[in-house]
Amino acid sequence: MIKNFREIIHQLKSQVPIQDLISEYLTLKKSGRGFAAICPFHDDHNPSLQINPQKGIFKCFACGTGGDLITFYSLINKQKWSDAVSDLALKYGIKIEYGTESKTETQIKDKLFELNRLALDFYKEHLHSNDGTEALKYLKEERKLTNETIATYEMGFIQNKWDALYNYFTKEKQFPQELIIASGLFIVKENDSGYYDRFRNRIIFPIFNEQNKILAFGGRILPSAAHDNAKYINSPETLIFSKGHILYGLNFAKDEIKNQDCAILTEGYLDVISAHQHNLKNTVATLGTAVTQSQIRLLTKYTTSKKVYMCMDTDLAGKKAIEGVFKIMQEANEFSHVDIRVISKLPAKDLDESLKIKDKSEILKIIATSEKLQYFILDKITFDYLEIQNTNDEISKRYILDDLINLLSSTRDPMEQKEHIRYSSHKLNIDEEVLNLKIREFLKAKKHKTTLIKRYSKDEKEDRADSPFKMYSIERFKHAEMELLLLYINSFPNVGETRHKLSTLSFIDEKHILIKEYLDSLDDPGATPQEVVNKLIIEFNEYKHMMSVVSELALKLEGDLAELQNHYLKNKDKILNEASKGISWWITNKQKMKVLTDQLKECKNSEEETDVLSQILKLAKGQNLPNK
Repeated sequence: MIKNFREIIHQLKSQVPIQDLISEYLTLKKSGRGFAAICPFHDDHNPSLQINPQKGIFKCFACGTGGDLITFYSLINKQKWSDAVSDLALKYGIKIEYGTESKTETQIKDKLFELNRLALDFYKEHLHSNDGTEALKYLKEERKLTNETIATYEMGFIQNKWDALYNYFTKEKQFPQELIIASGLFIVKENDSGYYDRFRNRIIFPIFNEQNKILAFGGRILPSAAHDNAKYINSPETLIFSKGHILYGLNFAKDEIKNQDCAILTEGYLDVISAHQHNLKNTVATLGTAVTQSQIRLLTKYTTSKKVYMCMDTDLAGKKAIEGVFKIMQEANEFSHVDIRVISKLPAKDLDESLKIKDKSEILKIIATSEKLQYFILDKITFDYLEIQNTNDEISKRYILDDLINLLSSTRDPMEQKEHIRYSSHKLNIDEEVLNLKIREFLKAKKHKTTLIKRYSKDEKEDRADSPFKMYSIERFKHAEMELLLLYINSFPNVGETRHKLSTLSFIDEKHILIKEYLDSLDDPGATPQEVVNKLIIEFNEYKHMMSVVSELALKLEGDLAELQNHYLKNKDKILNEASKGISWWITNKQKMKVLTDQLKECKNSEEETDVLSQILKLAKGQNLPNK
């Protein structure tokens, strides 16, 4: 563990200009006293990222991402904040001192890694004992795995006993009960009368992280016992394992993914192991869950082309996984340039079986001709439509066509959208202009639903002409709490009266509560507002979600500090009054607003939408709603 961690952080922030680091990744333009750039953390077309060299922070006013140079480095390189500190220290020649001291959580994690290694040794020993004869025969004869492959991927086995591993840990290794429970390898018996092994009569697959540490395990039931058991089970989430953030086989595949500049994404352990044995070593797998944004980021971290080939099973679950990835891409701007292809023409139901009946060269040809994800989804929709075209099922036709229009309208790139429209028009034998008309109608309806937000923005601008503290946004408490935090900071060093008045208000937003609690505890009589902001940055710099708020506060405190402080103190009572109203409004009306927004989603026509929007607007304006 790094001994001089805080000292390194201080040196980085005091010695490395944030604009110098960011300029290695982005093109900066001078903007006032700082710099602006295209934000790399969302699909930005304007310079939304602002960099403040004086405070050493950045903030995107479009997507909300913000923080210091360490936060930027960790986000741009998709790594942990603590790892970014180490990397930056090496980059800028700052000495790292290592010590033996460790935090409690780190000690527990280390113990869990140790426990998992012992568990794996136990499983491996049983695979090669008389207990594992059937399992070993299955792996070699049915799955065609070599002894070398079985050894490389450290496969194991656990016999059909309820407490084999539990007795090993408690009686032979004498691990403490708390650690055994925290490992996730055991399940509590009914009535809390003890524990039994989670994995029984299963082939065991260790799940490694990128640094080859054992995070968890997966278990496959033997075919002879598959009739009444789940085929695969995984360890539950633990202190060291979160399956939505892990890809099986990535520790073995990452170098080949870099070399090939692409990744193959499958569903199962044996798909990966079989692919690697056939020298398709850029293959990884999900862990029985839907593909997540974190997993997509993991894959693109190792590729320049951002190319991922999805090779899911041909069953319903596989198709759902593909649709789930498409949904992720539509919702997250950062994936707009990820090139995802769907391998849909394999000779068998999955990659493992396909490699048993076809040569690797033939499989590579199939992979090379894979469809782009967007076209795969388009083909699915158009196929479904053509299947019922000559029936009287008009409702299903309409729903399928709505799906198509939704897909076409969500395509951001105009040239790509035009190509998709042409493609769909040809497939369905529908005139392109008809599809364009439907898209315009869809976007018009969508725009109608956002009218409320625009009206709020307009009202807020008009009201600010005579009152900068009037707030009409639905979640107005967030604006109110930010104003209160700015007032709090500007009240230093004579903070007593403001602190007393704020003690009577209850904040709602969790991040705002943490910042307020820190300011409540700050006992520094001579601290200026600027010094208070610096203390906030140091206090919360390890927490990315907090730094977004802290950096926003810091940027709002730019300019003539004396004038700004005078403004807030002069308007203290007005700010407190308006903010109190905003917070009280949300507490009183949030449930009503939730009901109305849910109703808005279910509206079937523009008349219903107009009625609900009107009710929302009246509620936001403090008017009584009609009884229904």
